[in-house]
Amino acid sequence: MWMPPCFVMLVFCLKGAAKAMSSSSQVLPDAYQACLNESFRQSPLLMERWCASLVERLYERSLQVPDVTEKRRLQNAIAALKQNQLTLVQGFASELTKAIAEDTRPGLLKKSDGATRSFSSMSFGELELMGDQQVQQAVDSARLQQTVALACEAGLSGFSARLSTVQGFKVVKSDRNPLRPEIVSQALLRLLQSLPVGSDARTLWLIHGAQPMGDELQSLYVLLDDLLAGQGVALAAYGVLASPESHREKSGRSAPTAAVPAETGRESVLTLDHLRHLLAGNYDGYFKGRSLAADHALEPSVYPDFAHTLPAALDVLAELDIKRPPTTSAKATGLAAPQPLAQLREHLKTGAKSLGQSLAVEVVRLMIEQMTQDRRLLLAVRQVIAETEPAFLRLGLTDPRFFSDKSHPARRLLDVITSASLAYASENAAGFSGFMENLRAVAALLTEEHASDARHFAALLEDFEHKQASYNREARESQNRAVQALLQAEQRNLLAEKIAAEIRGRADFVPGNRIITNFLTGPWAQVMAKERLLGEHGGLGASKAVFSLTLGDVLWSLNLAQIASHRKRFLKVVPDMLASLREGLLSIDYPLADSRPFFDELMKTHQAALRGTPQAHEDLSRGHHHLEETFAAGDLAGMTQPWLAPSEAQHSGFMDDWVAQSQSSFESTQLQLHEDADPIPAAPPAADASPALQLGDWVELLVDMQWLRAQLTWVSPYNTLYMFTSKGGRQHSMTSGVLQQLLVMQLVKVISQQGVLEGALDGVARTAMRNSLEGSGS
Repeated sequence: MWMPPCFVMLVFCLKGAAKAMSSSSQVLPDAYQACLNESFRQSPLLMERWCASLVERLYERSLQVPDVTEKRRLQNAIAALKQNQLTLVQGFASELTKAIAEDTRPGLLKKSDGATRSFSSMSFGELELMGDQQVQQAVDSARLQQTVALACEAGLSGFSARLSTVQGFKVVKSDRNPLRPEIVSQALLRLLQSLPVGSDARTLWLIHGAQPMGDELQSLYVLLDDLLAGQGVALAAYGVLASPESHREKSGRSAPTAAVPAETGRESVLTLDHLRHLLAGNYDGYFKGRSLAADHALEPSVYPDFAHTLPAALDVLAELDIKRPPTTSAKATGLAAPQPLAQLREHLKTGAKSLGQSLAVEVVRLMIEQMTQDRRLLLAVRQVIAETEPAFLRLGLTDPRFFSDKSHPARRLLDVITSASLAYASENAAGFSGFMENLRAVAALLTEEHASDARHFAALLEDFEHKQASYNREARESQNRAVQALLQAEQRNLLAEKIAAEIRGRADFVPGNRIITNFLTGPWAQVMAKERLLGEHGGLGASKAVFSLTLGDVLWSLNLAQIASHRKRFLKVVPDMLASLREGLLSIDYPLADSRPFFDELMKTHQAALRGTPQAHEDLSRGHHHLEETFAAGDLAGMTQPWLAPSEAQHSGFMDDWVAQSQSSFESTQLQLHEDADPIPAAPPAADASPALQLGDWVELLVDMQWLRAQLTWVSPYNTLYMFTSKGGRQHSMTSGVLQQLLVMQLVKVISQQGVLEGALDGVARTAMRNSLEGSGS
């Protein structure tokens, strides 16, 4: 049976998924692969039917339109499609294979490119870098995925339910379906964009071909569903969907929300193209010629073209300060804008003399709205942010760089405030009252009329950061000590791993005793690694590598034949060798009690050698060889686990073998875990895979039977060690392997992987994308 050229790549990438699935008796990897094989077999046929249907639709449309130019566009699109039909039919399976491989590759952080942008992945930050053509591609991509998903929704639900069972899930996991509409649409888009045709023809293909592709996928899903049903695969259950608010709270990413109708006044429906021009600084004349990197303090506080709106706006703001209702009236589910604030927005939009000004007001409104609905923030924090909206509306009118410059003091102020607030899991948390006192002081200063330029926000930012730093001074010092200890440990462990390999490769190495081998390739390799590092940094001379010389003496003393022939030398070497061994262990602060089995085994070996009976030598060797074979696999696995000295572990809060310690309490914490957790946990990722966490991410981790809110504050250069910091400057460090397992067991729960401000701005971009799809403001 023919397979696409990159099918081998897909099989390789799916090995990790198949391995994870094999951990459950409910998993049917053969059925999973059968679905993929059948989809690849159907791909050319699907593409033939899609092309035929698209030609028919374009032809019917050309008969309906009266405009000659439009007729010619449609006819050219038909001709281009017929010319490239063979490439589409032959290439679709290959593109689909690549898309599936990228989606299922273990440990990969998936990012959509601009050409295959989905609605949910639209980013505010990336929009500024997009050109007109890329913006149009993003809209076309989102429109295609939206239409296709709606057209095949019925067939997809049944197929995903059975495929989830095949993958080992007890509840439906539609986002784990490698053949979901999003993946198929990405494959189609990439294939179309690889063709030598104009963007005009490609846009027409996407507009008129979205529905036919959805119909084809509907038929494919029904076919694959029947295939699985024929193999006896049952439907997985559909779980209870969490509310959007709880989803945002758990994932730390702002979910798309319905666009709230703008207040009456000047019409300013925000589209993706409008927002991009606003970000690029070239929408209206007042953006032209401005440097985004210019120093904030040197620029005028008010741009000329905005000045005409300020007097009346400030009057409304003064009225707002008088009529501001108490914050305690805010609803728990969200913060509705007080009526005077709505009047302010309407006044600003009515008085706007350019679309750019009106858009600035709209973007600020949407941004604050997204932040006040973000359940990662405590209600008291969201209330304060809602109260500061007038200050940011003022800024939006006077400083357009607020939208385009990530380092703008006002944006940094919002980012610092919201990031710091994530450290508190509740309003009763230690230190929260002091934090709120500082936050309310900032909010009070933002109500002043002159709080409308970057310099004022920069001063507030500096003052807030200074107050936060005074509370965290001791924590920073403790964190620096922890980082130094972990850096030293990682450097020594990496070198010790190389030294252990060197020891095993020596000609005089005797691999007959597991206990002695573990000691030499473990603790003693650590001793030699520290000795070498000190020598490289001038702590010891290269000629003073006494512990490396001790290794030679130990290996020589393990050669029973050598001892029998050189008894006098043996009796002379052993006392100095033992003293050197103990001295080396003390140099790395290694617990002598843990080394007792090695010294006992070494003594037994030497005593047997001194007795000099050949039979004793043979029996000892045979027994040790058996032990070596039995425990070899476990020894090699343990070699990859970093070891920290007690002092290093104490400074860094190192959690050695934390998974084993947490297993006993795992059952008692299950009720506290997320309800949508995978009922059958995936197998731990590969040893060389790093946890998908980035610096600054917030988590909750189970420590001493209590959940603590902590932030990932440090990752070692080689990604072997991770350190979290909880309130009060308490460190919690662990190996990457332990962190991976804790994430799978959900003893470490991710709270936030995206900044609150960044999520809010991305929500603005998604609103603009939605408006573009609806064509309201094109």
